[in-house]
Amino acid sequence: MKQNTHYRYDPETCSFVEVEEDRRDVLRKVGVVVGLALVLAVLAAWMMDLHMIRTPEEQALRSENEVLEQQLSRVSTQMSALSKELSRLSEKDRKLYRTLLQIEPISEDVRKVGVGGTDAHSEFDRFGTHTAELLRETASTLDQLERQVSLQGASYRELTQFAERRDQRLLELPAIRPTNGPIVSGYGMRHHPILKVRKMHAGVDFLVRTGTPIVTTGNGVIRRAQYSPTYGNYVDVHHKTAGYITRYAHLSEIEDDIQRGVKVERGQRIGYSGNTGRSTGPHLHYEVRDDKGRTLDPIDFFVPDMSPQNFYQLVERTQQYQNRFASAEKSDKETSSGFSLSSGG
Repeated sequence: MKQNTHYRYDPETCSFVEVEEDRRDVLRKVGVVVGLALVLAVLAAWMMDLHMIRTPEEQALRSENEVLEQQLSRVSTQMSALSKELSRLSEKDRKLYRTLLQIEPISEDVRKVGVGGTDAHSEFDRFGTHTAELLRETASTLDQLERQVSLQGASYRELTQFAERRDQRLLELPAIRPTNGPIVSGYGMRHHPILKVRKMHAGVDFLVRTGTPIVTTGNGVIRRAQYSPTYGNYVDVHHKTAGYITRYAHLSEIEDDIQRGVKVERGQRIGYSGNTGRSTGPHLHYEVRDDKGRTLDPIDFFVPDMSPQNFYQLVERTQQYQNRFASAEKSDKETSSGFSLSSGG
């Protein structure tokens, strides 16, 4: 029996009859096989081209994209570290600087301004999942950094301005005695020595000889330098930043350069004690008022034992210390420079 020979049963003859294949059937089968082979070959070529065969330009772009993704990932890590450092500075701002300067801390509501809401980075959705996540994370971190830097910058500007005002306020506080001499009449209700009635004494009286130098008790600007029947020759100094006005009354003489609008410094001589106006004898009447004109007890402002003489001595000692410190610092720099030069040789 021939191989690859097909037979069919013939019921009329009750025997098997050999089947002869039609040429068209053979060609049809061959066509199907060849077609399938071509399809498979095209698919194989396409897959190889997609995953294995690339042009030099495509390979360069792929390598460049990989490098950019790595660099972007490093930048994102660095920005996260910077954000943590800004958070640390913010905490230091709250716990240290604002506590020392006695300023209200920045509320959490203010710190979170601009956080939340709609997706601000939806434009990255058109990229692949990994790339989109990386770009979104980097952009969000950058937004957070911008908010932190802006807020912390504003905070430091506020602290700097407040510190400057605080320093100026300390310079303007009426902290020293206006003259050397005992206080013979204090602040408060008393029996007036001339009017013979109980009357409010709005300041304190220093017993000093006529012609004793009188100095300002804090930095300020001359508001008045004139005569009145009650106070005699008197000078008012406005300490604007500190919020006070000091008055020096019954002077025998006011310095020629002490006029309205002139700036004066603590310890500067403005005149000499006397007995002008409504007075029973040589002394200095000294007052402290707030910006609303309400009288205050000058004793509450005096630094203990801070007479004009002690103040001058303190200023001199401070200047000597600063000079010695500057000389030592200069010497250290010269020594360090010489060591560097000799080491380099």
